[in-house]
Amino acid sequence: MAVGYITLAMALPGSLYIGSIVVGICYGVRLAVTVPTASELFGLKYYGLIYNVLILNLPLGSFLFSGLLAGLLYDAEATQTAGGGNTCIGAHCYRLVFIVMAVACAVGFGLDVLLSIRTRSLYSKIYASRRSKKMIASSSSLS
Repeated sequence: MAVGYITLAMALPGSLYIGSIVVGICYGVRLAVTVPTASELFGLKYYGLIYNVLILNLPLGSFLFSGLLAGLLYDAEATQTAGGGNTCIGAHCYRLVFIVMAVACAVGFGLDVLLSIRTRSLYSKIYASRRSKKMIASSSSLS
């Protein structure tokens, strides 16, 4: 997703389309991966609560990044008009917003890598126990 935001920040011809496609695909993958990840990491006992807390980042992030951050940075880049409003024309208006969002995505990716490193031993134990159960089941069926 960070690559998509950097593509949007470069503002080259056609980068709006490519960046939007990349960011959209990443959002779709993120929504599809959240369900099994939440159930594997935290179990199914309080799954509804955990899933809703994980999904809460979508409206919260939209408000913080799109509402507050983008609005404040747009106003900082805009020039005053005679009617009392602000206007900004060009790629520079939202460039800093896209860069900040790319950095946030890179931090999230780093946290994902850290999570995968921390849970590696847990998953190796789970797969080892599954293999041993399969081997016991197959050896007992052969006997």
